[in-house]
Amino acid sequence: MFRRKRHTFRTVMIAGLIAVWGPICSRAQVIQTPGEQVNFARYATYEEMMDYLLKIQAQCTEMVLSDFGVTIEGRQQPYVVFSRPIVTRPFEAFISGKPILVLAANVHGNEKTIRESLLILVREFAAVGSEMNKLLDKLVVLIAPSINPDGFVRNTRGNATGADLNRDYTKLEQPASRNYAQNILHSWHPHIYMDGHNDGSQPYNLCYQGPATALADQRLTDICDREIFPFIDKEMEAAGYRSWYYAGGNRQAWTGIPWAHTRSVINYGGVINSIAILFESPEQDPQDGVLSGLVACKALVKYVVQNPDKIMNLVNQARRETIELGQKARGQIPVQEELGPKDYKVSYLISEERGAVRKLVRVTNADLNIQPVILKSRPLPYAYILEPRAFQAVEFIKQHKVTIEVLQQATKLEVEAYQINNIEYKNDNQHPTAIAVTLADEPVKQILTFPAGSYVIRTGQVMGRIIAGMLEPETADNVVYWNTMDAFLSHFPPRPPAVQRAAGTYRPGPQRRSPPAIIPIFKLMTPTPLPIKILKY
Repeated sequence: MFRRKRHTFRTVMIAGLIAVWGPICSRAQVIQTPGEQVNFARYATYEEMMDYLLKIQAQCTEMVLSDFGVTIEGRQQPYVVFSRPIVTRPFEAFISGKPILVLAANVHGNEKTIRESLLILVREFAAVGSEMNKLLDKLVVLIAPSINPDGFVRNTRGNATGADLNRDYTKLEQPASRNYAQNILHSWHPHIYMDGHNDGSQPYNLCYQGPATALADQRLTDICDREIFPFIDKEMEAAGYRSWYYAGGNRQAWTGIPWAHTRSVINYGGVINSIAILFESPEQDPQDGVLSGLVACKALVKYVVQNPDKIMNLVNQARRETIELGQKARGQIPVQEELGPKDYKVSYLISEERGAVRKLVRVTNADLNIQPVILKSRPLPYAYILEPRAFQAVEFIKQHKVTIEVLQQATKLEVEAYQINNIEYKNDNQHPTAIAVTLADEPVKQILTFPAGSYVIRTGQVMGRIIAGMLEPETADNVVYWNTMDAFLSHFPPRPPAVQRAAGTYRPGPQRRSPPAIIPIFKLMTPTPLPIKILKY
């Protein structure tokens, strides 16, 4: 019965999409996505996508078509902006007083379903008199259908170099992810955004999750769990589809995103104080996948339009409080965490395979393991101070458009730093020499004179959470872990022989172990006036 309803809806939906374009057809040819033209037997090529977007733009006065950058292989990364009145620049969106929503997909090149959903949604926003077009008085929406067109062309998860762009949002080494972070997330500062993928668990047509890190303001995740996702569930059910959390479950528990690091865009979004939502389209009939993805995207749009003040007030409050916490040097920074259960039980469906037969099983009174649990934290400082020679770490931080200041004269300060107990070298995400440090529990307090030219990164700014995440050496994504401070650690302990050989520095014989070392990331724990000036970049 459920399947019959879904296919009936599919037919009605396609007919409705064409009917919406009735008035425009009298002036111009109906524009379908290449996928629609062949009943979703394939997806639009890169060239077809670019041509399709231009054709839609040619028929719409409430749409702005641009690109947010160019990939390694020279492909433009397109995005469109819809609003009424029209918005062409971020500051126009800010003064509109409307929530800003970003819908993006295809950061993994071979994950194409939500990309196709977004192409259809572009047409719906452009269609005068359509349900979506009527909502443009209430929000500003940006659609970026293909973050990773190089990977799309190759049909690979990674980009042209094989790098996983959704593990690059802390390092921002790859042009495509850096373009998206800097020119969309850090320029338009969306209140809420969605990132579309292909994964999740059957029998669901769409899976979702919010930020899964304790480093983010937990209210940004709570609104997803308590309001946004139940709203999406109702819209999906009304359309004959099923939706539930990413990633999978059994008869005891359902478990979501298994990591807390900020290198993935959903956790990164929470840490930069946006409501970030993951959409995953599980394996299914391509047409069901695209159309259910479209329903979910439209549901998110409707929720934002129906709750604009709630969305904007919550996000703005998170941003203000991040500034205030840093300005007052108050609060804790989670540096180690794990997933635990929510404080309520849930029911869901799982698909069990028994030989050649798949059986749906309803699980009740089960745990939902998506709650970040803090294992270790460190106090939030007023500012982090880096010596002038730590320029590589500063370049790493600058990519996230944080405010960095520079001491204009030598200054004596009481600061804290951490003693290294151990260093472990790891191969992490195609990065062969990542450095995980074990630190002493108690910080070392020192009175030091910092020379002119030292860098001061105050935590009292909107990007205060990502600053803390990158400058606390025990987090999963920080300036030490990603090798920007190797020069300071070269004497403790010696690198493993294999690493030394790769670097051409190996010398046979006993390895000398130096005395305990201090990581030169200094924490100024009390608000202190300083002779500083903003670093321009």
